[in-house]
Amino acid sequence: MIEFWNSLAYTTKFSAIAFVATGFLGLFSMGILGALLYYPVSFFFNAYPTLNDWSGDWVWPVMIGAGMLWSVGFIFGGLAWYYLQDQIASIALLRIIYILILWIWAAFIWYILIKINVKPT
Repeated sequence: MIEFWNSLAYTTKFSAIAFVATGFLGLFSMGILGALLYYPVSFFFNAYPTLNDWSGDWVWPVMIGAGMLWSVGFIFGGLAWYYLQDQIASIALLRIIYILILWIWAAFIWYILIKINVKPT
């Protein structure tokens, strides 16, 4: 098992560790991670009430779930890096793509969760 881990690329190791760490952080932060992920993508949801206006039994589980689901984005980012590293020589561009994937994934998660739970104003 250690030989397999050592054979992995740096980005693969980072993505695996980040996946597990943010999954735990999403649960144990009690929704803070989910709320923090909402702010960078909130401009997409101007038709809906703001985070401060949400109320009900659905809010806390959604906040926790958003943080936990976001961890899957690190797997997507790692896969994209793996498949694009042969076509793109620039490490900076690969990092930008990785971060963009994480941001788009956060927006997608919040889109689904808001669409299910919040009524437009």
